[in-house]
Amino acid sequence: MNIVLAIIILLVYTIALCIKGGGIPSSLSASVFTLPLNRRWIWTIVLYAVCFLCIPTIIDKSSENTQFLAFIAIASLAFVGAAPLVKDTQDIAYKVHCLAAVICALCSQFTITFNCFWLLFIWVAYLGIFVYHVKNVCKSWNTWNTKVFWAEMICFANTFIYCLI
Repeated sequence: MNIVLAIIILLVYTIALCIKGGGIPSSLSASVFTLPLNRRWIWTIVLYAVCFLCIPTIIDKSSENTQFLAFIAIASLAFVGAAPLVKDTQDIAYKVHCLAAVICALCSQFTITFNCFWLLFIWVAYLGIFVYHVKNVCKSWNTWNTKVFWAEMICFANTFIYCLI
């Protein structure tokens, strides 16, 4: 039940911010810029809710040898929530945010790799979309501005599916 609630919270937040922002942001983190300054705390609450709802299940489902990866993934997501994205790339909050996001993504997918390898095939859809965009739409990886958003969504989807099965 915790995972279903985490999915609902993240889904409602993401859809609401995509609607408010007028489209898909470059990353889920960039959606914080559509919030007024005095409402950016919502970003932190959403990520913390997802963290606290997911941690018991992901730790429990992981093998004893990979529980540390699951823990690091969730702890990193908490760091992402604690340091909302800022526009100044030289700011320490920006660097903490980006590093924690990468660690979260890697650790969550490694947890899945070692516990439920077949879930990684979900990445095939991302690769298909990537190839389509580069060959037919954008002609360049750099002009596909929502690539990070969709990679984040696949990481979340993989993690949620892993926790549900």
